[in-house]
This record gives sequence, C-alpha cells and structure tokens, in this order.
Amino acid sequence: MAPESNRRLKSVAELRMFAHPLRLRLFYALTAEREATASRLAELVDESLSLVSYHLRELATHGLIEEAPRRSGDRRERWWRKTHEGFSFAGSEFAGDPQARGVAVTAKRQMLAHQVSRLERWIDEDHAWGEAWTDASFSSESLFRLTAAELAELSAELTTVVQKWAERGRVSAEGRPDEPGREHVLMFIHAFPFQL
Repeated sequence: MAPESNRRLKSVAELRMFAHPLRLRLFYALTAEREATASRLAELVDESLSLVSYHLRELATHGLIEEAPRRSGDRRERWWRKTHEGFSFAGSEFAGDPQARGVAVTAKRQMLAHQVSRLERWIDEDHAWGEAWTDASFSSESLFRLTAAELAELSAELTTVVQKWAERGRVSAEGRPDEPGREHVLMFIHAFPFQL
C-alpha cells in the first residue's frame, strides 16, 4: 500500500516528533528507503539499534510511520514504512501558544539544518558524481515583489510541479528498480518575505 499524501500536523505532540533531530533523520531515511528495518535505519543514521528502535516506536505511536509487512521469515525483524508521503504544518496554527510556537520554530530549524547539511555534503562531493549530475543539479535564488496571496499562488503552482516529478520518479523506480542512473534527489525551496 502506498503512503497517503501529506499529513497536516496540528498538535504540539506531533510537532515535537520532528523537533527531535534523530526522529527527523529517521523519517528522511525512511523516505529514501520506502521500507526498512530498524537495523538498516540504524546503519543509515549511524546510531545504535536500541536508540533507533525506541524512536521508531515513538514515531509509530503518533501515526507517522507504521509496521510494514515482513519481507523475511525472521520474526524478530520489523519492517517500517511511512504512513504519509510527507508532512506540513502552518506556523499560524501555533501562533497563539508560545510553547507550541517554540516547538514549531525548533522543528523548522531542525528541518533546515538537515537540508543545509545535505547541500553542504553535495558541494563537497559533487565532483565524485560526474559531469551529468553536476550539470543537472541547480540552485536558484529569485527576488520577487509579491503580495501574500500571490506568494500562496506561487507555492501552490510549485507544489503541483514538485508532486508531478515525485510521482514520476516513484512510478519509474517501482517499474524499473534496477535502472542505472536513478538516484535520490533532494530539492528544497524557501520563499518568505523580508525587508531590505
């Protein structure tokens, strides 16, 4: 069963899941693997199996991941998968509660730190990927003069494009899992107002 589309986080308890750096790394690792055992995830995040198992159970308690059907006869081996493709939350939903706002800020900072660490790794290692990947990668910065409504419209349009490519990659990877040259690609875009 494929995960549902994005889940909207509306409680402080759910936000706390992603304010914890290891849980966020586990969620991202599970995103890349689609389904994995705790031992595989421990290997990917370079943490102990017992610690990873604990945090996987915490994520499952909040319905963010679930046990997947077993892929082997080993009854001790538990497979995990996400319940949703991704998650989102609106800061405005937590604005009235200073504690909740603090958790939302921490979660955003953890996500940004993860994204930046991946980008820094790419910058350090891009030469090892070869010319095709180096030429295909991109970064972009644009400065617009928009209203909040226009920014929301831009966000919706970009989300549609991103979802199209995510689905195309997922279907292609499932149809041809051994296709050479198919890699995980991370794209993150931030759009926000600022004053000069």
